Amino acid sequence: MIMWDLFFILGMVLLGTTLWKLRQQSELAKSMIEQHCKNLELQVLSVARSRFNFKLGPDFLQSSFVFEFSSDGTNHYQGTLFLNGLVKPRFQLPAYRLVDDQDSF
Repeated sequence: MIMWDLFFILGMVLLGTTLWKLRQQSELAKSMIEQHCKNLELQVLSVARSRFNFKLGPDFLQSSFVFEFSSDGTNHYQGTLFLNGLVKPRFQLPAYRLVDDQDSF
């Protein structure tokens, strides 16, 4: 009986740690996407996790996030952020329309 209780507690700790890491990674991804779009002068419309995978090692959680952005306020595009653990971000953005300055005409 005591052995099953220990397995249950261990399972709950592992589940809680995994959920905590998923939440931590989601918050980091959102801030990274917002910063990346700010640097490119884009407007972030939405952010969502598309998938995740587990692997052995310190960066055990691999995820990809899909985000929508706009460059001119009317068209929207979809980009992807790939993240290993909490490091090694890799952004993938499609070609998007650049806004010309109205004063340059």
